[in-house]
Amino acid sequence: MASNTNGHNLAVANEDDRDLAKLGYRSVLARGWGSFDNFACSFSALYCIGGIRVLFYIALSGGGPAAIWSSWVSGSILSIITAACLAEACSSYPAAGSIYYWAFRSWGGGRLGRLVSFLVAAWTLVAWTAFLASDSFGVANYLISEVVVFDPQASFPHATSDVRARAIAWAFSLLFLAIATALNFLPHRMYSWVFRAGVIVIVIDMLLNFIWLPIGVSKTYGFQSADFVFTSTYNGGDTSPGLNWVLSWYLVGSCLVGEDASGHVAEETISAKKAAAKGVFWATVASALCGFPIIVLFLFCMPDIETFYDTSAPQPFINMYSMALGRGHVVMTIISMLGAILNTSISLVAVSRLVFAVARDGVFPFSDVLSRVTKSKQPRNAVIFIAVISALLLCTQLPSQVAFSSLISTSAVGSIAAYSLVGLGRTFVTRKSFRPGFWDMGWFGLVAAIITFIWNGFLFAVLCSPQYSDSQIDKDSSLFNYAIVIMGGVTILALLEWWRKSKNEWFQHLKPIDSEYETDASVEAHGQPGAKPEAAAA
Repeated sequence: MASNTNGHNLAVANEDDRDLAKLGYRSVLARGWGSFDNFACSFSALYCIGGIRVLFYIALSGGGPAAIWSSWVSGSILSIITAACLAEACSSYPAAGSIYYWAFRSWGGGRLGRLVSFLVAAWTLVAWTAFLASDSFGVANYLISEVVVFDPQASFPHATSDVRARAIAWAFSLLFLAIATALNFLPHRMYSWVFRAGVIVIVIDMLLNFIWLPIGVSKTYGFQSADFVFTSTYNGGDTSPGLNWVLSWYLVGSCLVGEDASGHVAEETISAKKAAAKGVFWATVASALCGFPIIVLFLFCMPDIETFYDTSAPQPFINMYSMALGRGHVVMTIISMLGAILNTSISLVAVSRLVFAVARDGVFPFSDVLSRVTKSKQPRNAVIFIAVISALLLCTQLPSQVAFSSLISTSAVGSIAAYSLVGLGRTFVTRKSFRPGFWDMGWFGLVAAIITFIWNGFLFAVLCSPQYSDSQIDKDSSLFNYAIVIMGGVTILALLEWWRKSKNEWFQHLKPIDSEYETDASVEAHGQPGAKPEAAAA
């Protein structure tokens, strides 16, 4: 029985290597993660309950309760369609780096495809790296909020205007980023348990919120009415009524993004063209379905809006847990922090594979170093590189909280823009030439691509829109949304670099293998177990 299983796995691995060779690359990463590991990668990277909890106080000001839950329903449907579109691309092109390679193929390859993929690579690298920094900072905020809430009389620096408070937040952020990075140095097979731990913590987190939180609320300040949850509105940013309602899609746009993580680890997944495509899609479906009842629960269980915002803690949710659960809220804080650390670590896995893939194509300075893998076939140089860049981003909070907030505002925008471009290329450039793989949606594939382009274009506008009125921004410049400024700067720098160096090199080396003979020869020459783990493309 064992020999039959090993023989089957070897046959699948050889098929995966052949699929990769057809894309122009040879297999150099350890391939051992299964279908559930791949699903867990995206599901944990999305981490819907953690994202909702962190962004709830921001989302609440954009339209209020009625807008939050209704925008989640409509946004979830459109985000699931986006995931289906990305899954179709993933099934056809199961390569590390995923989204930027999908952009190249979706735009027909050639000079135009190389340009678009270059922009997508720049946007997604900035987005994922900013997310790592913001996630680490979010864990620090949980801890600082816990200290403030646990002992309100303590003279612990926590105001963002206090440089000492920013220094403490910075130190804690670096600590949690270091822990998340250290997990990436676990052996490849052992890291499967980190994926699974991420899912387990999310399940525990949800169960505690669904069971314990309502019990605590019923014994303390009581539930909100159904009328408040389903029909009331709120305009915390004092924006125009139309913009205020549009901003309600901020939450779903920020939470249901990152499903391309399954594609980033495709070269390490067994039966990648099936498992990675399913991971992209079903992780999004699961996150969307879990998110709706969590939002409704939080709306029923929150105190009145004025009380919710009336706290000196950086994260208002910790104060709400304290009001409902008493000292027991510490358990919820620990679960929230643990989930966020695992979320950071798993996201680092995804973005390090993106760095590896881009470096493999020779674009970065020192690409030969960044694309190098260890004897155990892991891209640890890419892991270290991204961790260092994220740590440097965290340093921007020391001189000014505004500077740091500006950078982390791009943590979702870059990926959203990339999704939209993949849909645009699939709609207008490769509408007739695209050849689907295992994930074949037939005629609906084109419909999904159109929806992906339009929906994510809309989300890009939402995430870049001002969340406060001009009068409030004039009084406090930290309220300005710098996302569009940062994205514009990244785009200009990317175009300059494209013009300077990469316009004739990006993907130039790729020579897809068409015949079965050439594919088999490539696998035999480069894909045998024990081959030297270099990262050059075939």
